Amino acid sequence: MDAVQRKKQILDCAKKLFASKGYYQTQISDIQHAAGVARGTIYQYFKNKDDIFATILDDLFEEWKNVLSKIPDRDSEDFKSGIKFFKFKIKNTFEFFADDPDYCNILLKISLGLGENFDNLVSRFNYQIVELAKNYLQAGIRQKRINPDTDLELLSNLIGGALTRMAYYYGVTEKNRDDIDIDLLSERFVNAFAYGIFVEKS
Repeated sequence: MDAVQRKKQILDCAKKLFASKGYYQTQISDIQHAAGVARGTIYQYFKNKDDIFATILDDLFEEWKNVLSKIPDRDSEDFKSGIKFFKFKIKNTFEFFADDPDYCNILLKISLGLGENFDNLVSRFNYQIVELAKNYLQAGIRQKRINPDTDLELLSNLIGGALTRMAYYYGVTEKNRDDIDIDLLSERFVNAFAYGIFVEKS
């Protein structure tokens, strides 16, 4: 196993332990035994437990950005329709967390309140969600798909907060996550923002 593979193996084992046991209950010795390596091997790649945890959060952030950078095929209905394009992005995010519940648990539960360094990493993730939502809305306004009077700050924060809350509920607290219909969940999420909740005219 080369250095890159060994580092990934250690991170994969650490991720599972952090997600299942929590940050404080997971020790370097636990990671060492799970990875089947000598203690010194871990210190060849990481300074300490904090470094391992921060690396996991950084990797999560990069993987999520790669997922969100995907766009539908330009000839597809998902690309031509503003609402369907929005659903495509939302669905990708839900699938990202559904495919890796350990990441979901670490980001949305385990990492909260661990101190300034980790708080900064989590805040960066939340900030990027809001910025991506804002950029999407701005593009929709330019393309005349979204009402130009939309309060971008308000709506982008609503979308970002709702997205992380739903990922937490269905990825962390929901026991029957394997039964969740991601397509239907994404549809309902988008419809709530696209069409509102009231039937009467103001």
